[in-house]
Amino acid sequence: MTTYATTAKPGKSAKADLLQRAKRDFKKAVEGWANQRKREIEDLRFQVAENQWDDLAKQQRQGGTAGGVTTPPRPMISISQVQQPIQLVKNQAAAADLGVNIHPISETASADIAEVKQGLYRRIERDSNAEQVRLWGFDRATQCGIGWYRIITQWDEDGDDEWDQEIVIKRILHQESVYIDPAAQEPDFSDAEYGFVTAWLPKATFERLYPDAQGNPEQAFDDAHSDGPEWTRGEGEDKAYQIAEYFYKKHDYQELTSPDGRTRKKDVVTVQWCTLTGAEVIEEQVWPGKHIPLIPVVGRELQPFDGERRIEGMIRPARDGQKFFNAAASILVERMFLEPKVPFIGYEGQFTDRGWAYVNTRNLNYIQVPVKPDGAGGTLPLPQRTQIDQGGMSVAMLALQEAKGFVQSSTAVYDPSLGETPKRGQSGRAVIAQQQQSDAGTSNYLQNLANISMPYEAKVVLDLIPKIYDRPGRVIRILGGEDEKEKTVMLGKPFVMDQSGEMPMEAPPGHPQAKAYDLNKGKYSISVTIGKSYQTRMQQGQETFGPLMEHMPPEIQVMLLPTWLKFQDTPGAKEAAEFLTKYRDSKFPGLSGGKDEQPTAEQLQAKVQGMEQAGQQLQQQLQAAGDQIKTDQAKQQAQIKIAQINSDKEIQLQRMRDATSIAVAEINARSKGVLSAQEALHESIALADQQAHELGMQAMDQAHQQQQVQQGQAFQQAQDQSGQAHEATMAQMPPPVDPNAPPPDSTA
Repeated sequence: MTTYATTAKPGKSAKADLLQRAKRDFKKAVEGWANQRKREIEDLRFQVAENQWDDLAKQQRQGGTAGGVTTPPRPMISISQVQQPIQLVKNQAAAADLGVNIHPISETASADIAEVKQGLYRRIERDSNAEQVRLWGFDRATQCGIGWYRIITQWDEDGDDEWDQEIVIKRILHQESVYIDPAAQEPDFSDAEYGFVTAWLPKATFERLYPDAQGNPEQAFDDAHSDGPEWTRGEGEDKAYQIAEYFYKKHDYQELTSPDGRTRKKDVVTVQWCTLTGAEVIEEQVWPGKHIPLIPVVGRELQPFDGERRIEGMIRPARDGQKFFNAAASILVERMFLEPKVPFIGYEGQFTDRGWAYVNTRNLNYIQVPVKPDGAGGTLPLPQRTQIDQGGMSVAMLALQEAKGFVQSSTAVYDPSLGETPKRGQSGRAVIAQQQQSDAGTSNYLQNLANISMPYEAKVVLDLIPKIYDRPGRVIRILGGEDEKEKTVMLGKPFVMDQSGEMPMEAPPGHPQAKAYDLNKGKYSISVTIGKSYQTRMQQGQETFGPLMEHMPPEIQVMLLPTWLKFQDTPGAKEAAEFLTKYRDSKFPGLSGGKDEQPTAEQLQAKVQGMEQAGQQLQQQLQAAGDQIKTDQAKQQAQIKIAQINSDKEIQLQRMRDATSIAVAEINARSKGVLSAQEALHESIALADQQAHELGMQAMDQAHQQQQVQQGQAFQQAQDQSGQAHEATMAQMPPPVDPNAPPPDSTA
């Protein structure tokens, strides 16, 4: 059984060389992605609304005292216009049903093993909560351009063998801790030669997890700190050490020679894994697969123009529009709050009443104003409130709408997609067009998840499956079908299902019904489909079948009712669907089952009952026809036809009874392995069937001859001949086989 194979502990020289290689690669990765990482952090900070103001703008609006002049603080409104479009794109990904389909592509591959691998893949997805794992990386990609998750292996604590492992799709909380080879060219970084996942551990945690670290780690870490990126933080008890998981590829080239003498080199890739600090390699192992198990989720990658690789999400193009929106909103609020504080204008000495100090903050009953002569025999006018300029508010509101449009154009998500009501005079076709434009403008994020991330994820998982689930006789659970029903299979050994049909058991040698799944055989390809979620398909099924059922004839409703109930998510719907399926099969045999599926004994019995009912209807029709016979000649012709129909009816009914007996005998024979008895029973029934048909034809010929010889006695003779034909047929037929009776002895 292949597991994590721990390599032999390298010597001090080998460990030192590996540590130096790892530190060089880590330094190249940090420096190669430095500018991209800086942009990612800026965009992620922007998801917090109060961080959407620049530092200089914050200083100007915070107010303060300078040069003896006190400036009051000004409003800083932050209303995020980018979070709703990002959440909309994320919800689209959550509502999509991303499925991995596995196909056999080599001669030794089979559709059955492909189905088992696909069912195992779905079970791994379900147990790992893979949808949320992918969405966590997808969320970061839509915001700042790139996200990450990973594939790991761990001990299967629920398995029968304590050394069994399982594959898990796992999220990375701090995705900025992933560093990949900056020289990689592929969009999924599958050609990367190395990758890192880092974490900071407090000093106490590090010493608890790695008690066998170097005797004097302080000096070692201090030396490492000066060599490349920082490996330590803080001082004293607050000190923290950086731990890195280091994946790197090793290449072994094999010389291959063809039968006609041609040669080529084959690159055999193995992935090594180790845990290290800036001071030493702590542990080293061989990774079971040939791919680095770090899965990227890519947003929008820009065309390079200066040798630098740039990947961005939805926030960076919308940053300026969002800043403009916040500034316009702040100005509008500032104008609104200035309106009730517009000052009064008057002459000096007119504001001696203390009420003037509170006129803009309190609702005063009156304010006394002294009379001031104007020097021309009159008095000066009363103090007047200055009229506010409404133009400033109008400009702010216009700027607010324009800023909102800037954000929408940069995110490609418009009002109809955000749930806002259409504008007056806007047609429904225009609304649908804008919704489709939004879907088309943001579909690249979901397409990248389906076309870049998940294919690479599937490569990693499919490469690991035959190496992790390789113990012969291991029983695993897989999922199959749209409703993801669970079933169990055995790997590496021939097996049959037990009497309950739930658990596999090792099959005896040579068992005709044994199945065997060897996951190491064959090569398989993958394809990723984007469909609607299971819950959405359930809802669409309800909406489609509901109105359809109302306009169907009763017999068609009986046929479609079990299918309609499968789309109902109510208690008892599943049980009712199963019951009505059995009822439908009894009323309409042959509707269920595949093309090559043999009918069951119950279905054949139902078909026999249907034929008997049809025979009764024929009998009633014959009785009605006999009442209309007026002459002896008409009676004779009618009785001949009656005899013919009765004979055909009995033959058909007997054939159906024999078919039922054959089906029951086949079922019993298959369960016991008795095939010879089945063939003998087939021959006996076929011979009896032929004899019955010949006797029936003879009876009809005799009835016709009697008509020409003796008209008066034709009616009675026809009845006698029909009875003789029926008795002769029944005498030649073996009795029906009881379905509950034991099968015949194979030695008979």
